[in-house]
Amino acid sequence: MQGAVSGFIWAQNDRKYQKVEFGNTPEYWRSRLRATAFSWVYSTQFEIGPLSEASIGKVQSQFPQQGFVDHVATPVIGTGWMIAEDFLDRYVIKKFEDRYENVFARMMVRGWLNPSRSFANLLRFKEPWYRDARPGIAVYRNQLAPAAERKPREPKPLNEEPWKIVAPFEFTLAPQYLLSPVGKDSLQCVGGVGTAQWNVGKHHSWVAEVGGCKMIDLQTNFSGDIMTYMVGPRWTQRSGRWMPYAQVLVGGKRITIDEALPDKKAELELLYPGKPLGAEVHDLWTTTHQANGFAFSVGGGLDYGLTRAATLRLASLEYSHAWLPRPEIASYPDTFRISLGMTLRMGTW
Repeated sequence: MQGAVSGFIWAQNDRKYQKVEFGNTPEYWRSRLRATAFSWVYSTQFEIGPLSEASIGKVQSQFPQQGFVDHVATPVIGTGWMIAEDFLDRYVIKKFEDRYENVFARMMVRGWLNPSRSFANLLRFKEPWYRDARPGIAVYRNQLAPAAERKPREPKPLNEEPWKIVAPFEFTLAPQYLLSPVGKDSLQCVGGVGTAQWNVGKHHSWVAEVGGCKMIDLQTNFSGDIMTYMVGPRWTQRSGRWMPYAQVLVGGKRITIDEALPDKKAELELLYPGKPLGAEVHDLWTTTHQANGFAFSVGGGLDYGLTRAATLRLASLEYSHAWLPRPEIASYPDTFRISLGMTLRMGTW
């Protein structure tokens, strides 16, 4: 919600796109992309900036510190939350207002179904139910509501569907599930992956990706994560809405596993009664096992064209192998990955 609130703060002060409403228009998606950028800046400043939780009170000095994932999750999930509220405002709240004229009912619906927008309104000293694109709850009527100012849509290229246009750059954000078989056992890992794709032709591209996940089935007193970073070529068949692709990537894989020592922790709790075991003594009751090595992956997936601005990743399956040094406790060289997500196509709108 912090990402959504900061996004609405930008949108409410962006004079060029202040009155846009949810819809498949270039103006709407440009405005929300600009809001996402501001949300990332705001979130980064909140985490590690000059006036942040890291500098005021030194929150990040206490274990457990926040991870790098916060710099991605807050603006990305916040943007999704923001778009969901925009959808509700246009297709649920407005329809309710067209049918019911009770001022208090409108007040409740506008406030409850758009909580992030309502909070952002308060921060600019407006009523929570305020809207830039239409009048207030007491005077609004469907036939009196002014239409949001929009530029006409760009025409489609002749004899070519919008999803067939090759975008110069594409960015994909996707949740991922990793399975690493080890003997009779297997390791499961859940997280996310971000991919930047540079298209050098209709079918050929270069890809760079960074992914991370949290291990979810380790033994008691163990916790860990896996991080991958790879680059390589991709081949995509763009002949319609259904776009299969295949790729080969090379890079690195890092596995980190923390092992808690209960006996040592109990001993420290006796030495420091009533005191939280912060970062200054954390290393005394935990042991870190880490392995980092060269890795490659091979796999493919299937994308579905939505608009000139976005495609949907319906499925992606990959196998990767890494050459990891000891310790054995952090050695999971083979993994299978399943992911799906959304791709933003840049330079086509």
